[in-house]
Amino acid sequence: MAGSVGLQIEGLYAGYGKATVLHGLNLTVAPGEIVGVAGPNGAGKTTLLRAISGVVNRSAQTLSFEGIPLKHDPVRSVSQGIVHVPEGRRLFANLTVDENLKIGAIGAGVRDYESSRARIVAMLPAIEPMLHRKAGLLSGGQQQLVAVARGLIGTPRIILFDELSLGLSPTAVVSITKVSIDSCRELGTSVLWVDQNVTILSKLCDRLVLLRDGVAVDIDLSDKAALNSVYF
Repeated sequence: MAGSVGLQIEGLYAGYGKATVLHGLNLTVAPGEIVGVAGPNGAGKTTLLRAISGVVNRSAQTLSFEGIPLKHDPVRSVSQGIVHVPEGRRLFANLTVDENLKIGAIGAGVRDYESSRARIVAMLPAIEPMLHRKAGLLSGGQQQLVAVARGLIGTPRIILFDELSLGLSPTAVVSITKVSIDSCRELGTSVLWVDQNVTILSKLCDRLVLLRDGVAVDIDLSDKAALNSVYF
């Protein structure tokens, strides 16, 4: 029934201008599932997320979420419960963390901001001391945590993470990715997570997909040779 089928992609083509990056890609994300996407640079990982959220040209045999076709419109995607946390965090540097969270809440149609913020702070307690600091003055790890909090404040049904570990120290990668994924699990939010860090993907995801030459294939998380071959 609608609401139980998650994200369904069949025969997805997407690209930029005359350059096609995804070539008939098939992919599913079940409700509550954490799916990682690995692959070499240029494989189309970011393009996949942009195609789902409706910011690049695309065509597909099936592209739906919870049984409803996705429109080529980022605003409509958010209204369907799909949130995209892009590479580079894209915070408003001159605004406080609280103001950044409020913008995320407004975009997601949150009616009771205070309660939503309290719930997110309870899951991501490191956010609380930053609330009245300007986002541009935070460290890279702190900014990434704020970007995750802003994405989750509207309790999306699926969240798209693009390079969650990018630019973070090894210690920050472990702590921030774990608390982010734990928060998604607590909320029941599905995740489609693109990242260069195959090791962290294999530890935290339910399933791992390799994207190469514009198509996706599942990787056995217990097969170390397969994991090591992702970029070679």
